[in-house]
Parts: sequence; C-alpha cells; structure tokens
Amino acid sequence: MIHEHVYKRKDGGETWCYGTIQWDSNFSVVCEDEHKDGIWTGDLGFEPENWDQVCEYLEDYYDPQIEQLETC
Repeated sequence: MIHEHVYKRKDGGETWCYGTIQWDSNFSVVCEDEHKDGIWTGDLGFEPENWDQVCEYLEDYYDPQIEQLETC
C-alpha cells in the first residue's frame, strides 16, 4: 500500500499515513512503543478533512510518537 501522507511530528519524527479518511473512519495505530499499538475507534469530536488534523489530534490525545496510521 502506498502512503497517502507523511506527517512531521512535534518531536521531529514522522507518522506515515495510509488510506482514505471517511467521516466514520477508525484508525490502526502503530507507535514507537509497541505496547501502545491499537485501534483508535474514539470519536475525534470533529469530522477530519485531512491527515494533518487526525495526526495532530492523536499526537495530543493518544501518543506523541505514532509511527504509522491506517484507516480501517
């Protein structure tokens, strides 16, 4: 699968994003700390328009070192 977007994290790392965002998307999350990997099914509280919005939200509220996101 070809990545859709590369997000530059606040810590200087990168989050590689795959898939197309829908209003009801869930996200497979791969973190630097594999114990934090999982599926984000939580309501973002808004309808994301792009990967930057999703990454910024999850960086603040899930984990700041997300390596990869994929819609599922």
